[in-house]
Amino acid sequence: MKDSRSRWAGVLPLAALLAAGLGAGPASASPVVAPAGAQQVTAACKMSVGSVTDAGDHYIREYTATSPPSMTGETRGLLATVLDAGMAGSMVKEPVAAGSRYSGWMVFGNVMWAVSYEVDAQNKPIAGTTKTARVGGGWDGYSYFETSRTTTRTNQYALRSDGTLLRWTMSGSTWAAKVSAPGFSSVRAMALISQTSAYDTFLATTRGGALYSVRVPTTGAFKPVVRLVGAAGSRWEKPINLVAERCGQYGTLLVGIDRNGQNAEMFAIGHVNGTATVINELHWVEAEFADPVYFRMTGRPDLTPPLNGE
Repeated sequence: MKDSRSRWAGVLPLAALLAAGLGAGPASASPVVAPAGAQQVTAACKMSVGSVTDAGDHYIREYTATSPPSMTGETRGLLATVLDAGMAGSMVKEPVAAGSRYSGWMVFGNVMWAVSYEVDAQNKPIAGTTKTARVGGGWDGYSYFETSRTTTRTNQYALRSDGTLLRWTMSGSTWAAKVSAPGFSSVRAMALISQTSAYDTFLATTRGGALYSVRVPTTGAFKPVVRLVGAAGSRWEKPINLVAERCGQYGTLLVGIDRNGQNAEMFAIGHVNGTATVINELHWVEAEFADPVYFRMTGRPDLTPPLNGE
Protein backbone atom coordinates (compact mmCIF):
# COMPACT_ATOMS: atom_id res chain seq x y z
CA MET A 1 0.00 0.00 0.00
CA LYS A 2 1.37 3.42 -0.96
CA ASP A 3 2.12 5.98 1.72
CA SER A 4 -0.98 8.20 1.89
CA ARG A 5 0.16 10.58 4.63
CA SER A 6 0.54 13.58 2.34
CA ARG A 7 -2.78 12.88 0.63
CA TRP A 8 -4.66 12.88 3.93
CA ALA A 9 -2.67 15.57 5.74
CA GLY A 10 -4.87 18.17 7.38
CA VAL A 11 -8.13 16.35 6.72
CA LEU A 12 -10.72 17.09 9.43
CA PRO A 13 -13.56 15.04 10.91
CA LEU A 14 -16.99 15.74 9.42
CA ALA A 15 -18.20 17.74 12.42
CA ALA A 16 -15.28 20.16 12.04
CA LEU A 17 -15.83 20.49 8.29
CA LEU A 18 -19.50 21.32 8.72
CA ALA A 19 -18.78 23.73 11.55
CA ALA A 20 -16.28 25.52 9.33
CA GLY A 21 -18.91 25.88 6.62
CA LEU A 22 -17.05 23.73 4.10
CA GLY A 23 -20.22 21.76 3.41
CA ALA A 24 -21.91 24.75 1.77
CA GLY A 25 -20.65 25.88 -1.60
CA PRO A 26 -22.15 28.01 -4.36
CA ALA A 27 -25.41 26.71 -5.79
CA SER A 28 -23.90 26.73 -9.28
CA ALA A 29 -21.11 24.34 -8.33
CA SER A 30 -21.24 21.01 -10.16
CA PRO A 31 -19.11 17.87 -10.29
CA VAL A 32 -16.35 17.65 -12.88
CA VAL A 33 -17.52 16.00 -16.08
CA ALA A 34 -15.28 13.20 -17.34
CA PRO A 35 -14.00 13.27 -20.94
CA ALA A 36 -15.83 11.26 -23.58
CA GLY A 37 -13.27 8.47 -23.33
CA ALA A 38 -14.24 7.86 -19.72
CA GLN A 39 -17.86 7.29 -20.70
CA GLN A 40 -16.78 4.71 -23.27
CA VAL A 41 -14.90 2.83 -20.55
CA THR A 42 -17.86 2.90 -18.17
CA ALA A 43 -20.48 2.06 -20.82
CA ALA A 44 -20.14 -1.68 -20.10
CA CYS A 45 -20.40 -1.29 -16.32
CA LYS A 46 -23.45 -2.80 -14.66
CA MET A 47 -24.91 -2.95 -11.19
CA SER A 48 -27.53 -5.09 -9.49
CA VAL A 49 -29.88 -3.25 -7.16
CA GLY A 50 -32.21 -5.05 -4.79
CA SER A 51 -35.40 -3.57 -3.41
CA VAL A 52 -38.33 -4.43 -1.17
CA THR A 53 -41.74 -3.18 -2.28
CA ASP A 54 -44.56 -1.86 -0.11
CA ALA A 55 -46.14 -5.31 -0.39
CA GLY A 56 -42.99 -6.99 0.91
CA ASP A 57 -41.84 -8.45 -2.42
CA HIS A 58 -38.11 -8.72 -3.15
CA TYR A 59 -36.88 -7.61 -6.59
CA ILE A 60 -33.42 -7.62 -8.15
CA ARG A 61 -32.91 -5.29 -11.09
CA GLU A 62 -29.85 -4.83 -13.29
CA TYR A 63 -28.91 -1.37 -14.54
CA THR A 64 -26.38 -0.70 -17.29
CA ALA A 65 -24.35 2.46 -17.83
CA THR A 66 -25.65 3.11 -21.33
CA SER A 67 -26.55 6.62 -22.46
CA PRO A 68 -29.09 7.15 -21.03
CA PRO A 69 -28.72 4.45 -18.37
CA SER A 70 -31.30 1.70 -18.59
CA MET A 71 -32.74 -1.24 -16.70
CA THR A 72 -31.55 -4.34 -18.53
CA GLY A 73 -32.87 -7.11 -16.31
CA GLU A 74 -35.42 -7.83 -13.59
CA THR A 75 -35.82 -10.82 -11.28
CA ARG A 76 -38.63 -11.30 -8.79
CA GLY A 77 -37.43 -13.01 -5.64
CA LEU A 78 -39.22 -13.84 -2.41
CA LEU A 79 -42.82 -12.56 -2.41
CA ALA A 80 -44.87 -10.94 0.33
CA THR A 81 -42.91 -12.39 3.24
CA VAL A 82 -40.75 -9.47 4.37
CA LEU A 83 -43.41 -6.88 5.13
CA ASP A 84 -42.60 -3.53 6.70
CA ALA A 85 -38.93 -3.52 5.71
CA GLY A 86 -37.35 -0.24 6.73
CA MET A 87 -33.66 -0.69 5.86
CA ALA A 88 -31.42 -3.31 4.30
CA GLY A 89 -27.71 -3.77 3.89
CA SER A 90 -26.20 -5.29 0.77
CA MET A 91 -27.39 -8.83 0.06
CA VAL A 92 -25.23 -11.67 -1.21
CA LYS A 93 -26.17 -13.99 -4.06
CA GLU A 94 -24.16 -17.19 -4.03
CA PRO A 95 -24.37 -20.52 -5.90
CA VAL A 96 -25.87 -23.55 -4.13
CA ALA A 97 -26.77 -27.02 -5.37
CA ALA A 98 -30.38 -26.12 -6.18
CA GLY A 99 -29.62 -22.74 -7.77
CA SER A 100 -28.78 -19.61 -5.78
CA ARG A 101 -28.97 -18.44 -2.20
CA TYR A 102 -29.71 -14.85 -1.16
CA SER A 103 -28.68 -13.66 2.30
CA GLY A 104 -28.23 -10.46 4.26
CA TRP A 105 -29.57 -8.34 7.10
CA MET A 106 -32.79 -6.29 7.02
CA VAL A 107 -34.79 -4.17 9.45
CA PHE A 108 -38.50 -5.03 9.75
CA GLY A 109 -40.37 -2.55 11.93
CA ASN A 110 -37.71 -1.72 14.51
CA VAL A 111 -36.04 -5.15 14.60
CA MET A 112 -32.91 -6.26 12.72
CA TRP A 113 -33.07 -9.73 11.20
CA ALA A 114 -30.66 -11.99 9.35
CA VAL A 115 -32.57 -13.25 6.29
CA SER A 116 -31.84 -15.90 3.67
CA TYR A 117 -33.70 -17.94 1.05
CA GLU A 118 -32.91 -20.06 -2.00
CA VAL A 119 -34.16 -20.01 -5.59
CA ASP A 120 -33.95 -22.63 -8.32
CA ALA A 121 -32.34 -22.27 -11.74
CA GLN A 122 -35.42 -20.36 -12.96
CA ASN A 123 -35.13 -17.94 -9.99
CA LYS A 124 -38.26 -19.33 -8.35
CA PRO A 125 -38.11 -19.37 -4.52
CA ILE A 126 -37.73 -22.87 -3.09
CA ALA A 127 -40.26 -23.72 -0.40
CA GLY A 128 -38.81 -24.39 3.03
CA THR A 129 -35.51 -22.55 2.45
CA THR A 130 -36.47 -19.21 3.99
CA LYS A 131 -34.60 -18.57 7.24
CA THR A 132 -34.74 -15.62 9.63
CA ALA A 133 -32.79 -14.95 12.82
CA ARG A 134 -33.57 -12.05 15.13
CA VAL A 135 -30.60 -9.79 15.88
CA GLY A 136 -32.26 -7.19 18.11
CA GLY A 137 -34.63 -4.25 18.39
CA GLY A 138 -34.31 -0.48 18.62
CA TRP A 139 -33.63 0.13 14.93
CA ASP A 140 -36.37 2.71 14.42
CA GLY A 141 -33.82 5.36 15.45
CA TYR A 142 -31.49 4.71 12.50
CA SER A 143 -31.43 6.15 8.98
CA TYR A 144 -28.76 4.05 7.22
CA PHE A 145 -27.40 0.52 7.39
CA GLU A 146 -24.79 -1.33 5.34
CA THR A 147 -22.73 -4.51 5.46
CA SER A 148 -19.11 -4.59 4.26
CA ARG A 149 -17.90 -8.13 3.55
CA THR A 150 -14.37 -9.20 2.63
CA THR A 151 -12.61 -12.56 2.79
CA THR A 152 -11.20 -11.67 6.22
CA ARG A 153 -14.00 -9.72 7.97
CA THR A 154 -17.63 -8.64 7.95
CA ASN A 155 -18.41 -5.16 9.29
CA GLN A 156 -21.87 -3.78 9.99
CA TYR A 157 -22.33 0.01 9.77
CA ALA A 158 -25.28 2.11 10.88
CA LEU A 159 -26.07 5.82 11.09
CA ARG A 160 -28.20 6.81 14.06
CA SER A 161 -30.63 9.72 13.86
CA ASP A 162 -28.53 11.75 16.32
CA GLY A 163 -25.64 11.73 13.83
CA THR A 164 -23.63 8.90 15.39
CA LEU A 165 -21.91 6.46 13.01
CA LEU A 166 -21.56 2.96 14.47
CA ARG A 167 -19.72 -0.19 13.47
CA TRP A 168 -19.88 -3.79 14.62
CA THR A 169 -17.43 -6.50 13.52
CA MET A 170 -18.99 -9.93 13.16
CA SER A 171 -17.66 -12.83 15.21
CA GLY A 172 -19.52 -15.76 13.72
CA SER A 173 -23.17 -14.72 13.99
CA THR A 174 -22.49 -12.33 16.88
CA TRP A 175 -22.35 -8.56 16.43
CA ALA A 176 -19.18 -7.68 18.38
CA ALA A 177 -16.59 -4.92 18.91
CA LYS A 178 -19.08 -2.05 18.77
CA VAL A 179 -17.48 1.38 18.19
CA SER A 180 -18.97 4.76 17.33
CA ALA A 181 -18.15 8.31 16.26
CA PRO A 182 -20.36 11.45 16.43
CA GLY A 183 -20.62 14.32 13.96
CA PHE A 184 -22.73 12.95 11.10
CA SER A 185 -26.06 14.65 11.77
CA SER A 186 -26.00 16.49 8.42
CA VAL A 187 -25.68 13.28 6.38
CA ARG A 188 -28.65 12.42 4.19
CA ALA A 189 -27.49 9.32 2.30
CA MET A 190 -24.45 7.03 2.18
CA ALA A 191 -23.01 4.28 -0.02
CA LEU A 192 -20.03 1.99 0.48
CA ILE A 193 -17.47 2.48 -2.33
CA SER A 194 -14.18 0.96 -1.14
CA GLN A 195 -13.03 -2.05 0.91
CA THR A 196 -9.40 -2.72 1.86
CA SER A 197 -7.65 -4.44 4.74
CA ALA A 198 -7.06 -1.03 6.34
CA TYR A 199 -10.30 0.87 5.76
CA ASP A 200 -13.83 1.03 4.36
CA THR A 201 -14.83 4.18 2.46
CA PHE A 202 -18.27 5.64 1.86
CA LEU A 203 -19.66 8.45 -0.25
CA ALA A 204 -22.09 10.60 1.72
CA THR A 205 -24.43 13.42 0.76
CA THR A 206 -25.54 16.12 3.19
CA ARG A 207 -28.90 17.79 3.53
CA GLY A 208 -27.26 20.91 2.13
CA GLY A 209 -26.41 19.05 -1.08
CA ALA A 210 -22.66 18.49 -0.65
CA LEU A 211 -20.84 15.24 -1.43
CA TYR A 212 -18.13 13.83 0.87
CA SER A 213 -15.97 10.75 1.13
CA VAL A 214 -15.81 9.10 4.55
CA ARG A 215 -12.82 6.82 5.16
CA VAL A 216 -13.26 4.56 8.19
CA PRO A 217 -10.20 2.68 9.52
CA THR A 218 -10.90 -1.00 10.13
CA THR A 219 -8.27 -1.29 12.87
CA GLY A 220 -7.10 1.02 15.63
CA ALA A 221 -9.04 4.08 16.73
CA PHE A 222 -12.48 4.55 15.16
CA LYS A 223 -11.83 8.01 13.72
CA PRO A 224 -13.51 8.49 10.33
CA VAL A 225 -11.69 10.86 7.99
CA VAL A 226 -13.81 13.03 5.72
CA ARG A 227 -12.98 14.92 2.52
CA LEU A 228 -15.13 17.20 0.43
CA VAL A 229 -15.77 15.74 -3.04
CA GLY A 230 -18.48 18.02 -4.44
CA ALA A 231 -19.62 21.41 -3.17
CA ALA A 232 -23.24 21.96 -2.22
CA GLY A 233 -25.76 22.27 -5.03
CA SER A 234 -29.00 20.85 -6.36
CA ARG A 235 -27.32 17.73 -7.79
CA TRP A 236 -26.90 15.98 -4.43
CA GLU A 237 -29.89 17.38 -2.52
CA LYS A 238 -32.59 14.98 -3.73
CA PRO A 239 -31.18 11.44 -3.45
CA ILE A 240 -32.63 9.60 -0.45
CA ASN A 241 -30.71 6.41 -1.25
CA LEU A 242 -27.29 5.88 -2.78
CA VAL A 243 -26.27 2.52 -4.25
CA ALA A 244 -22.74 1.97 -5.55
CA GLU A 245 -20.91 -0.73 -7.49
CA ARG A 246 -17.36 -1.24 -8.68
CA CYS A 247 -16.75 0.03 -12.22
CA GLY A 248 -13.43 -0.90 -13.79
CA GLN A 249 -10.27 -1.21 -11.72
CA TYR A 250 -10.61 1.95 -9.62
CA GLY A 251 -13.98 3.51 -10.42
CA THR A 252 -17.50 3.50 -9.04
CA LEU A 253 -20.94 3.39 -10.63
CA LEU A 254 -23.28 5.35 -8.37
CA VAL A 255 -27.07 5.62 -8.48
CA GLY A 256 -28.75 8.41 -6.53
CA ILE A 257 -32.37 7.45 -5.88
CA ASP A 258 -35.06 10.06 -5.20
CA ARG A 259 -37.96 8.01 -3.86
CA ASN A 260 -40.15 11.12 -3.64
CA GLY A 261 -39.79 11.71 -7.37
CA GLN A 262 -39.59 7.96 -8.06
CA ASN A 263 -36.53 8.44 -10.26
CA ALA A 264 -32.77 7.99 -10.10
CA GLU A 265 -29.66 9.48 -11.67
CA MET A 266 -26.52 7.49 -12.49
CA PHE A 267 -22.94 8.70 -12.20
CA ALA A 268 -19.61 7.18 -13.23
CA ILE A 269 -17.06 8.27 -10.64
CA GLY A 270 -13.30 8.00 -10.97
CA HIS A 271 -10.99 7.05 -8.11
CA VAL A 272 -12.12 9.34 -5.29
CA ASN A 273 -9.59 12.06 -4.50
CA GLY A 274 -11.33 14.96 -2.82
CA THR A 275 -12.47 17.79 -5.06
CA ALA A 276 -10.20 16.48 -7.84
CA THR A 277 -12.49 13.46 -8.24
CA VAL A 278 -13.76 13.02 -11.80
CA ILE A 279 -17.54 12.58 -11.92
CA ASN A 280 -19.30 11.76 -15.18
CA GLU A 281 -23.06 12.37 -15.11
CA LEU A 282 -24.77 9.60 -17.08
CA HIS A 283 -28.22 11.17 -16.65
CA TRP A 284 -31.52 9.69 -15.49
CA VAL A 285 -32.11 5.95 -15.42
CA GLU A 286 -34.96 4.85 -17.68
CA ALA A 287 -36.89 3.10 -14.91
CA GLU A 288 -39.23 3.88 -12.03
CA PHE A 289 -37.93 3.88 -8.45
CA ALA A 290 -41.02 3.67 -6.25
CA ASP A 291 -39.97 1.08 -3.65
CA PRO A 292 -39.29 2.14 -0.04
CA VAL A 293 -36.07 0.14 0.40
CA TYR A 294 -33.06 -0.18 -1.95
CA PHE A 295 -29.72 -1.95 -1.50
CA ARG A 296 -26.75 -3.34 -3.41
CA MET A 297 -26.76 -6.94 -4.61
CA THR A 298 -23.31 -8.50 -4.52
CA GLY A 299 -21.55 -11.85 -4.58
CA ARG A 300 -19.71 -13.96 -2.06
CA PRO A 301 -16.47 -12.17 -1.04
CA ASP A 302 -14.19 -14.97 -2.27
CA LEU A 303 -15.89 -14.86 -5.68
CA THR A 304 -16.35 -11.08 -6.02
CA PRO A 305 -13.67 -8.36 -6.29
CA PRO A 306 -13.91 -5.82 -3.44
CA LEU A 307 -15.10 -2.29 -4.03
CA ASN A 308 -12.08 -0.14 -4.89
CA GLY A 309 -13.39 3.38 -5.45
CA GLU A 310 -11.00 5.21 -3.10
